Amino acid sequence: MDRCNASWFAVQTHGGKEYLAIANLERQGFEAWCPMIATQQRSNRKAQPPKLPMFPRYVFVKRDLSKQRWKPIDGTFGVVRLLRTGDRPAVLPRGLVSRLIELSDEDGVIELENSLQPGDQARVMSGAFDDWIGHVVEMSDQ
Repeated sequence: MDRCNASWFAVQTHGGKEYLAIANLERQGFEAWCPMIATQQRSNRKAQPPKLPMFPRYVFVKRDLSKQRWKPIDGTFGVVRLLRTGDRPAVLPRGLVSRLIELSDEDGVIELENSLQPGDQARVMSGAFDDWIGHVVEMSDQ
């Protein structure tokens, strides 16, 4: 399949169903991916999985909308909806998902540098609080 005009899109999944959504999307011929992060988290005497989604409840799907239909994504088991702007799918910034893939290992796990500690200063890089400086209060695997 010609991927030169393909773009990445975000798909919201049901809670904890990222793997299920990916399996069902791939079964339909969609290219899907979910970046993961390693965790050592324990909860109520039960060890959590060694890796968790970097963006819980979201996976990425690659499509060329000029040649491929996107509406079947919404009907996929495990998927809530394809994120949209208006009535069109919202295209993720070019290079974003490709860069995440480059940073991941063969299992899709991205090693995060955990150099921030409570009390450290941090600058917000984008969004409503762009360029604001704050102090780290607490850090967790989540």
